Amino acid sequence: MKGRKDLLPVLIGGDFAAYSQARTFHEAYGVSSLAITTAGNILNTRTSILETIVEPELTETPVFLRKMQEVAEKYPQEHKVVLGCRDWQVRIVIENKDKLEELGFIVPYIDRTLLDQLVLKEHFYELCDRYKVAYPKTFVYDFSDPKPLELGFEFPVIAKPSNSAAYYNTSFEGQKKVYKIGSLPELEELLERVGRSDYPDKFLIQEFVPGDDTGMHLLTCYCDKNSKVRLISAGHTMMEDHEENSIGNPAAILSEVLDKEVTDSAVRLLESIGYVGFANFDIKYDPRDGVYKFFEINTRLGSSSYYVTGAGYNTAEWYVREWVDGESFDGCILADRPHLYTKIPQSIIHAYVKDPSLRAQVADQYRGRRVSNPIDYRADRNLLHHAYVRYFMHKQKKRFLTYL
Repeated sequence: MKGRKDLLPVLIGGDFAAYSQARTFHEAYGVSSLAITTAGNILNTRTSILETIVEPELTETPVFLRKMQEVAEKYPQEHKVVLGCRDWQVRIVIENKDKLEELGFIVPYIDRTLLDQLVLKEHFYELCDRYKVAYPKTFVYDFSDPKPLELGFEFPVIAKPSNSAAYYNTSFEGQKKVYKIGSLPELEELLERVGRSDYPDKFLIQEFVPGDDTGMHLLTCYCDKNSKVRLISAGHTMMEDHEENSIGNPAAILSEVLDKEVTDSAVRLLESIGYVGFANFDIKYDPRDGVYKFFEINTRLGSSSYYVTGAGYNTAEWYVREWVDGESFDGCILADRPHLYTKIPQSIIHAYVKDPSLRAQVADQYRGRRVSNPIDYRADRNLLHHAYVRYFMHKQKKRFLTYL
């Protein structure tokens, strides 16, 4: 572990992703991070690697900027790298990028124009068409100009918001992150409910790609300031979360090397649009045609991005080496070290995963001790944190048994 007294990671958010990112900086540089979040919890308040500022009104831009100014005044000498942990947190950082840089923050993100192209999923799919990236058949439903639901594909279908950040700030009865819809009347009822809410954007209806959680894959890429991809790290999902508010979040990931055609298409897209920083793609293998379909791009490290660091490719180092230390990169690293990321017990993975080959790979990682749980961090000196980790894993076992 390298010691750096001149570095302050500033994390906007205070959940699982914030602790994971704080851990990456602590592992690489021995520094504690500062988290600014709307609410405190055990993960962000009972830890020695994270100091937390709670501000319930953080979603309001004037409040956000006031808190950031206070941080800038308190830490005038440190290199302050600011990172968002969720979509809305990345957006508020990018929307205020110029002001944050004036205050002395390092903001390793794309600009707002490109953000708007990517986070609105129908625009992302337009880019996929342009750069020959495969994605599921999609029908865009516009609440301001509703058209007949002539989908062009069969039920069941997947329905989800085009604008995740705006949807996060919306609330209505029966709200879910993603919906699996079995019939046209069920779809019409859902769209009517969403239409009565204050969600301001479009909804996407997509063909359902068959297969269980093990059909899902992740692809994380780092692009330097010249928009050249310098790191490619892929993961094969073993099991996802199935609760309504967190459905689709990976709970166990095997590191892998994806087919070159898949990674080449991601690199082609990122470099062509001038992307900067980390990007994370959600991908599913379609057994009907043997094609990997891209679902979406996260303009940030994903909530399970510790799978990259756990395999030996610390994500914090890419930010610091280029944005703080001014290092230039040559070539592209293809992450190929075997590793298992998990936030659930081995017994749950073993019970859920039916493919004998995948189960054998999981077991091999445990035998080789190539396994990491992002919150189970020995270097965290807070005893309550370690007690919470044991409680968390016990609760996970009970919670995930529901879905076996």
